[in-house]
Amino acid sequence: MKKYLLLLALAGLSACHSGYHLSQRTANRIGVDSLAASSDPAVASFLVPYREKLDKAMNEVLTSSTKPVEKALPDGPLNDLLTDALLQQASQRYGKPIDCSHLNYGGIRDNLPQGNITIGSVFGVMPFDNQLVILTVKGDMLLQLLNHFANSHGLVVGGLRVKIQNKKVQSVTFTNGRTLQPNETYTVAMSDYIADGGDNANFLKNAVKRENMNYLIRDSLIDYFRQQGKSGQPINPVSDGRISIE
Repeated sequence: MKKYLLLLALAGLSACHSGYHLSQRTANRIGVDSLAASSDPAVASFLVPYREKLDKAMNEVLTSSTKPVEKALPDGPLNDLLTDALLQQASQRYGKPIDCSHLNYGGIRDNLPQGNITIGSVFGVMPFDNQLVILTVKGDMLLQLLNHFANSHGLVVGGLRVKIQNKKVQSVTFTNGRTLQPNETYTVAMSDYIADGGDNANFLKNAVKRENMNYLIRDSLIDYFRQQGKSGQPINPVSDGRISIE
């Protein structure tokens, strides 16, 4: 039987052999210049309804701001606004209160403008498709997280007030009244990028529990700003000094 199968395989290979072989190969560089190249009218016409639909979606006004909302270190109005928005939306999605939120400073790619804040504005701030993750961690790991970013990338958190000295956390105060205890557990809303060990936070892979919310960080911000817009009150961005350097 094995011999029969082997013969069939060889016969198939022989049948597929065309008898041709590569004897010479040449290559030329073809430059593509989007400015110089002429557009194809048929393709351009085909794309019009899709472009109009995209523009309409991106130009949807969610809310407005009384002044530009900018990120800064050690603390800035945009830092505080985004982490507070994430904490609120994550708690709604989770169905119960979450202790704190975290965003990586480098992942905040733009500021928000004065005046109308659109979906396009939020895409500018958060262009990456990072997912919301809820980590349950012990107090000593939460402190490790705070120290890690205080020492390297800049600490951006919601639900906490943190004092830092010589790039090391000296005190932590929760806005929900809890205290930081090494063996107690805490819930943290963050991006899957950091939960997966991004920015050298590999220690988070040893969290007590990880829950994926199937909810983009960007979408949580869009939902937050849309809710704010329905209130009829513009955003008045301020930095509350939650991260202080001594």
